[in-house]
Amino acid sequence: MGALKLPIQKGRKPRQLDWFRSSDLPKNQVFDGTVTALHFREGFGLHTLNAHAVQAFEIETVRKPGAVLHCFLEGDTEASLDGRPMDLGRKPGRPVRMVLTSLQEAETFWRRSLPGEYVRKVNILMSHDWLDDNGLGVLKSATDEWAKARYEWSASAEDIAAMEALAAKHSFEDPVERMQAEAIALNLVAGTFSKLSHQTEAQVLSPQEQIQLARMEELARGEGKMPSLGDLAEAGNASTSKVSRLFRTAHGCSALHFVRGVRLDQAFETLVNNRSSVAQAAYDAGYSSPENFSTAFKRHHGVSPSELRRGTKR
Repeated sequence: MGALKLPIQKGRKPRQLDWFRSSDLPKNQVFDGTVTALHFREGFGLHTLNAHAVQAFEIETVRKPGAVLHCFLEGDTEASLDGRPMDLGRKPGRPVRMVLTSLQEAETFWRRSLPGEYVRKVNILMSHDWLDDNGLGVLKSATDEWAKARYEWSASAEDIAAMEALAAKHSFEDPVERMQAEAIALNLVAGTFSKLSHQTEAQVLSPQEQIQLARMEELARGEGKMPSLGDLAEAGNASTSKVSRLFRTAHGCSALHFVRGVRLDQAFETLVNNRSSVAQAAYDAGYSSPENFSTAFKRHHGVSPSELRRGTKR
């Protein structure tokens, strides 16, 4: 890959997003690859990263109000908003996710890259004014807690192809390329808001349902025996059919799929930090045997528990 490039149009002042102050952008020697920060028009822009980190990079800044459509095509990085992990990366073997986050008020954004880290990602940024000007008020009506809204879903083949096309571009100096990139970004945003606009009021969790879901999620994140649908229903004081609806609405998957995913993600963290043996991780995750655990773990993470432990000891 070539050196880092920031898109600048010859003969005119470069247009940068107000989210990207010059002090926030990495210096040329930090990444080997391409970094772009492009403002298509007021309040609507694009940020891409397709590079390896050559040296450590850490930033703490302020993310302004508005919405961001995130997609990590490959790789992961540490990032948080006001201390809350953003969980945007793509773990090996996992599907590509689309994540829409939105803020009503400014929050502290922190991010760190480590040497050798490879990330290929795309962010599409939308200010409140841009959203309002385009009549995209669905975020505000979709949840009472819109100030810190988050929606995520598995990317379709069309979404991935569009994101890959944006991530592959090295510069946007050519007006036609800029126009094509904006058209791709607008199409992705249109698809996103089409999904949101089809959510009915019945799909929005009431405060009581949020409490019930939180109790069930707490049980899911425990250790030992894997909870059944009945166990979750008892924890949330809900019927099994309601349990299924709540998890479908909140997480886009079945309740038991969520439980397995949470347990395997927790096992990944304990193993990568060498806090337990494979056998202990299997027990904590609720698996009856290390063999069954290893099979499920590799299917979920794309690497076996023993391979992961060997890699962390190098």
